[in-house]
Amino acid sequence: MKINMSMSLRVKRSNSIFKRLLRRFAPRNDTMGTFRNDRVIISLILFLCLLFSGTSWAGPGVGNYKNFQNIPVLDGGRLKPLDTFARSMLTRFSGHDHYGKQGAASWLASLFFNPGATLKDKIFLINSPDIAAALGIDPEPQRRYTPEQLQGSYQKLEQLQEAARKIPENQRSLVENEIIRVFDNISTYTDLNSSFKKSNSSNPQLVKFWEDMTHSYLRGDDVEFSVAAHSYSNAVCSLLSKDDLKKTNTFPLELLYQATGPFTWSIVLYILAFIFFVISFSSPKVIWYRLGLWSVLAGVLPHAWGLIARIIIMDRPPVASLYETFIFVGFIAVFLGLAIEFYNKQWLGIITAAIGGTAMLFIANKYSMEGDTMGMLVAVLNSNFWLATHVTTITMGYGAACVAGLLGHMWLLGAAFRRDTLVLDQTYKTTLGILGLALTMTFLGTNLGGIWADQSWGRFWGWDPKENGALMIVLWIAMLLHAKVSSLIGPRELAVGAVIGLMVVMWAWFGVNLLSVGLHSYGFTSGVATGLIVYAVCELIFLIVTIWRIYSLRGTT
Repeated sequence: MKINMSMSLRVKRSNSIFKRLLRRFAPRNDTMGTFRNDRVIISLILFLCLLFSGTSWAGPGVGNYKNFQNIPVLDGGRLKPLDTFARSMLTRFSGHDHYGKQGAASWLASLFFNPGATLKDKIFLINSPDIAAALGIDPEPQRRYTPEQLQGSYQKLEQLQEAARKIPENQRSLVENEIIRVFDNISTYTDLNSSFKKSNSSNPQLVKFWEDMTHSYLRGDDVEFSVAAHSYSNAVCSLLSKDDLKKTNTFPLELLYQATGPFTWSIVLYILAFIFFVISFSSPKVIWYRLGLWSVLAGVLPHAWGLIARIIIMDRPPVASLYETFIFVGFIAVFLGLAIEFYNKQWLGIITAAIGGTAMLFIANKYSMEGDTMGMLVAVLNSNFWLATHVTTITMGYGAACVAGLLGHMWLLGAAFRRDTLVLDQTYKTTLGILGLALTMTFLGTNLGGIWADQSWGRFWGWDPKENGALMIVLWIAMLLHAKVSSLIGPRELAVGAVIGLMVVMWAWFGVNLLSVGLHSYGFTSGVATGLIVYAVCELIFLIVTIWRIYSLRGTT
């Protein structure tokens, strides 16, 4: 009863806070005077959240994996809970952090204690059907294959990967890289069980507790399995240094972060906001505006929680990898979108937040397929001070430039389809302000990067591709603002320039990585050339079509 009363008080306080926010964000033409629709909005969002959270994972063997998930594992130079290790392995193998209705820890327990049960699990993702055909396997519609299917083709796959590895990395095709990836995954799967047993062999206590887990798992004894897993975890902790033991204090938070999947919730809620915006065209009622605003506000909460959790777990700013920078830039886009809506109240900020947040989190998901997204820092980035200053500042500049590019798209679409001139003027002024913020942050971040480079490499500037990419952004935005101040360009040209500025950011973010040269080797990535070209072509088509449409409308007026 006390718990229910406490929950009720918290809900009431939350409602009052959100109502104050809603009053500030309410459209100026809202004369309703009351907020009787708030409960309907909140109820709808909560219902959708409950709908998506209705899935439960149940595994074979035993049902309680809590203590098993907490076992410390050293992988990739980082001490992590076994659940994180299991998720990263399954993600590497199959592209998902679970297998069917089995959680990652449940599936890994099957592999450890009853490996024969996993032979028919479709866990190996092979993207190219040509590889499956070369191995003598019928291509699967879902592109996932079982260990049993690949077992007979292992020798053939080994020969193919040996030939692929002889080709220089920058000359390999996508299929050749895929062959190497599949072979490495199968090898890892094969070695997983034996590697854990081998690490236990030098400690009789660990051997005993592992055997206890095996026997209790096969019998389906939940209690005995849980006790054995707890004993094994304690035995591992007794072997850790004081510093490593402190790291295990964040395991409960990391397990909660992995279980809640905060960025997935954010994507769902940002998409809902965009859907409400589209519906508002056919039914222009204030309810759709409120639903869109509530969705963005609800979406930014798990987004922020995910970032904060990563900061605490990793003990550093969340901007050390491409995955993290996209999550962070997505948050910047949503934050700036809400700031725009705070003053604009015409859907502009909501759409900016919804599109920017969704796009960046979707791109981040691509990089989460590589496994553990909380990997150790490379030596050159191992400085919390410079991560918190240079990298965070330059990434905020990227985020602001991306938001300016989105606003440029909106201005061109509005002008092409005869939107209200007042809305276009507000969009233009907002774009101008965001471009100023982008220039400030990228200029400051580039200079801080030069100071860091001087300390690390003994020179402030070396015309490194990454440095040149940052300079390109600074020069392009500075040129736009100078042209505006000099009255050389108007709103239309500024919008086009902001869209091109977004392309410049993408080149600085991805394009320079394709060169695979320079001291910023930690930023190199592969397989983005095609995506970058497709993106650039789509942007050019968009610019040509919208500009042609704007000029054609001029001719008819």
